Amino acid sequence: MAKKTGSANNRSAAAKKAAATRKKNAAAKAKAEAEKAAAAKKAATAKKAAATRKKNAAAKKKAEAAAAAKKAAAAKKAAATRAANAAAKKKAEAATKAATTRARKKAEKVAAEKAAAAKKAATAKKAAATRDKKKAAAAEAEKAAKRKAAAKKAAATRARKKAEAEAAEAAKVAAAAAAAALDSKRRPGLILSVDQLDSSVSNKMRKKVSTSTEAHHINARGDASKVMSKGVKSSRGAKSTADKRKKAFHKRWLEGANAQTVEEFSWVREFTS
Repeated sequence: MAKKTGSANNRSAAAKKAAATRKKNAAAKAKAEAEKAAAAKKAATAKKAAATRKKNAAAKKKAEAAAAAKKAAAAKKAAATRAANAAAKKKAEAATKAATTRARKKAEKVAAEKAAAAKKAATAKKAAATRDKKKAAAAEAEKAAKRKAAAKKAAATRARKKAEAEAAEAAKVAAAAAAAALDSKRRPGLILSVDQLDSSVSNKMRKKVSTSTEAHHINARGDASKVMSKGVKSSRGAKSTADKRKKAFHKRWLEGANAQTVEEFSWVREFTS
């Protein structure tokens, strides 16, 4: 190999130096770029860290806000629950009180109804006792009145029977006296006017003779007078009814009334005989 000259050596040294410079510059550039990249990376990392911190802070703030909101909501819900529980408790107490009041009023009503029923029953019992007492008193009074009326009727009956007996006895005595008087007046062949009241006797006398002994007070012959000779039929109905009619006619006859019926003519015969 041929030897190098000075210029060539210079050039070679310069080239080496340039190469070294370029290498150095390249290394410096690379270092600067690496530093720049590192600084950029560091800045990016710092930025990222700041963003992360900011994000974390926002997240923390958001979480805290959410926690606070949740806590507030929980507190609000708890307050609402407490209010609801208080309201429910108050409502339950009111319902219990109302139920107690209703039960008390119902018991009072039942007691009042029982008392009213007992009072009503006592009143009804008292009224029934009063009615029974009045009924018994009325029955006793009625019995007493009946006994008094029966005693009065019996006394009246005894008095009437006594008067009738006395009247019958007096009539017997009077009839006996009248018969004795008539018997004392009777003579053989003499017919008294009293005997001539009998239609059978007066009719026989009219048929045979017409003398001064004729009963001139008899206005008609017995065979021509339907009233005087017609038999009287027994009246219909009870004897007491006929006796009442007879008494009523006797009163009218005494006052001047005349007989109108066959029955009344028969009574006139009895009154005048």
